[in-house]
Amino acid sequence: MTGFAARLRKATMSEHRDAETRSFIARLMGGTVPAAGFAALTAQYLIIYRELEAAALAMRDNPVAGEFADPALSRVAALESDLAHLHGPGWEAHAVPVEATRRYAERLREHCHTSPAHFVAHHYVRYLGDLSGGQLVGRRVAATYHLGTRGTAFYHFEQIADPKAYKTVYRARLDALDLPAAELDTLVAETQLAFTLNAAVFQELGTAYPEELAPAA
Repeated sequence: MTGFAARLRKATMSEHRDAETRSFIARLMGGTVPAAGFAALTAQYLIIYRELEAAALAMRDNPVAGEFADPALSRVAALESDLAHLHGPGWEAHAVPVEATRRYAERLREHCHTSPAHFVAHHYVRYLGDLSGGQLVGRRVAATYHLGTRGTAFYHFEQIADPKAYKTVYRARLDALDLPAAELDTLVAETQLAFTLNAAVFQELGTAYPEELAPAA
């Protein structure tokens, strides 16, 4: 893989590896996070994706970022469905941000509605991650916590038949980005920051939901 997509991947390799091995996600996949911890993660994602998808609406007609704002990727409705299943009536009361999520959402709100470079950076980290390692997380969590597809709709992209092919097209869009060199540098730096913001959410949840004595049955 060559071009800007390869540059972005290389520049965020360590951050990507750190995010994949964060103890909270590793424990979640192993079933040693309480079920309430998974529900809390789902709530944090809802807050983050509401901000990102509001930015996608603002960017839809942007000549640079518009083609990334694909409604087929939208996760908000799936996350709301998951929380309704996990909590039942009144689930909205559980959609409260932890401090790390609040900072993450503020960054999205402040920069992604007007800056194509910032928007694409955060879009890349979230959705390409969801279509890659997120698929494994979804399968493991569904099996470990006996959820099936109910409660894990977030991880299922019903409108994307072939995630691998979609990612190939997505990377081609990255390679074709019509941005000045300085803006591409900004995009790379913001992508690294996005991984850091995401990792902070995992760290805070890991503290709030310590390891259970035994894996979930």
